[in-house]
Amino acid sequence: MRRLLLLMMAFMLCAVLGLYAFAPYLMALVLEGSPTLTWRNVGEYAEVPGESQPGWSKSSPATKLDPNLDALFSESGGSALLAARDGALVLEHYGSGVDQETRLNSFSIAKSLVGALLFKAVAEGKIESLDQTLGELLPEAPGLSDMTLRKILTMRSGVHFDSKTASFGAHGSFKDSDTFPNPFGPLARLYFQGVDAVVGGLTMDPNPPDTFNYQNVNTALLGAVIERVYGRPLEDLLSEKIWMPSGAESAVWRKPSAETSVSAYCCIYATARDWLRIGVFFASNGTRARSFLPDDLWREFLGLDVPLAQRENDHYGNHTLQNVLDRDGEELQGPFTYFMGQNGQILYIMPDKNLVVYRAGERYQLLHSTLYGAWNSIPRE
Repeated sequence: MRRLLLLMMAFMLCAVLGLYAFAPYLMALVLEGSPTLTWRNVGEYAEVPGESQPGWSKSSPATKLDPNLDALFSESGGSALLAARDGALVLEHYGSGVDQETRLNSFSIAKSLVGALLFKAVAEGKIESLDQTLGELLPEAPGLSDMTLRKILTMRSGVHFDSKTASFGAHGSFKDSDTFPNPFGPLARLYFQGVDAVVGGLTMDPNPPDTFNYQNVNTALLGAVIERVYGRPLEDLLSEKIWMPSGAESAVWRKPSAETSVSAYCCIYATARDWLRIGVFFASNGTRARSFLPDDLWREFLGLDVPLAQRENDHYGNHTLQNVLDRDGEELQGPFTYFMGQNGQILYIMPDKNLVVYRAGERYQLLHSTLYGAWNSIPRE
């Protein structure tokens, strides 16, 4: 019996050591777990310095939601719903346990910000064009040398990474997780060890079909490119190019470890008001003092010229999404762009209406009905 017990213990020890050798991040997984909607200050984070502006400090926005929106908000575990019109805060509503000071997770809204920084790199001459290849910009990814930035940006790269079937979005266009459904899969390795741990082994289809495949690793690659061409950390670039000019206060961005770059595809924690400020910044293409992008690049990034017919079933553009409001009987009509993260974190942008809406919550909320409801909740003068 004693010998059998020793053999069992030895077997268990070998199994544990084998698991640790295959997935050395398991302890971090246990300690940190999956990212939460509200910031817990568990794990490693980089600060995104901000520059608070007093513009909304004395605002008195509406706080009551339209009845239909209120029901949707409650049913979906809503946490925050804010709207800005003409740059002014006009609607501010919070769920239980959330207020103006609560930092809320971007999930994949972060992807859109990385897309914006890529366009900024083009505007500033750091990148020649979106048709440059990774072979020119990121030689440590030899298996992806012919892949263009444009293919990565539109999620049509053909990279071999996570084969999980797409299953979420308004029409099933996207994966249902920004993090790691399989603790031993490639996404978990990316999440806990960073892009440097996977980039050298990535490959692509030699004749990749021009098909959409939502992959977190695509954004991780873009983040690595942006850091390379600027020679600076991604969080510093986000702060300088977007966060501080928007008037947002400091935020935090998750890192796999103290030694790695931030998780480019996920997990920036900021207050609801600051997320709304970011939306206003993009809707206005920067500030009165300085545009964020030349007009043609701004329109391309937000997909403002995507035809209505392509928007109807959701259009995934340059790390942003496009759709259209056309419901009979509703006052608000027309095209809109949105940034979306896991479980329905959404930043809606309608530049032609000077309207920005931010929604956060535990579960998905109807895409169009949320925007209609926000508009109907805004007081009319």
